[in-house]
Amino acid sequence: MKSVKILLVLFVLTGVASVITQAQGPTVQLSMELFGPWALCTPEPDDALACTVRLGQTLQIWVQAHAVPSWVPTRLIATWLPDNASFESIWRQGEATQVFTFTPTEAHITKPEEPLIVRFIARTDYDSISKELRIHVRANQPPQAVTNPDQTVAPYQIVLLSAFESSDPDGDALHYRWDQISGPPVLLFGAETLYAIFLAPAEPATLVFRLTVSDGALSASKDVTVTVATECGCKDP
Repeated sequence: MKSVKILLVLFVLTGVASVITQAQGPTVQLSMELFGPWALCTPEPDDALACTVRLGQTLQIWVQAHAVPSWVPTRLIATWLPDNASFESIWRQGEATQVFTFTPTEAHITKPEEPLIVRFIARTDYDSISKELRIHVRANQPPQAVTNPDQTVAPYQIVLLSAFESSDPDGDALHYRWDQISGPPVLLFGAETLYAIFLAPAEPATLVFRLTVSDGALSASKDVTVTVATECGCKDP
């Protein structure tokens, strides 16, 4: 009976020691996530995050710190913040998240081997972890807006507007927008895509449309004219 009590006491003490050890040794985790369409970010072998951003574009990174167990207070700070950058708290899906925002200027343009470095540090009273954000700032060239040639179509013909030949010298992703500048109003489908279509009016007319392409910082525009004629020998595209 005495040995049973001794074993029970040892079991209880072991459990208490485990709880104390866990309470004294929480861990903290740190994650970074790109927010926004413009920057290109890739993870580095040393767990850093490398991002490339063009002049005029804005880089936004969500930075989240998690403590295990979750009730342990966690502090999240950023060091080596460049000019024109901010690090602010927001609520995201019920959790407090720090958002790093940076819009570079010409003074921030970097050499390939010398990125701007921001260090994020998450701390508890028991543990700390840090990660680097390496920012490569590149000069930006405007995109090139190219439409299909002016065309003559028949009444009620389906007309295709194409921005397929548009490009960006830097290889940045492009956003497209079509606007009607003149002529009888038509319903334009796909006005914010690579291709737009509409149904030509019933009467002869001249319609002008403007394509605008943007890389998020710079933009370019090109107009295209569509002539509606009763006799043109046209066929639907």
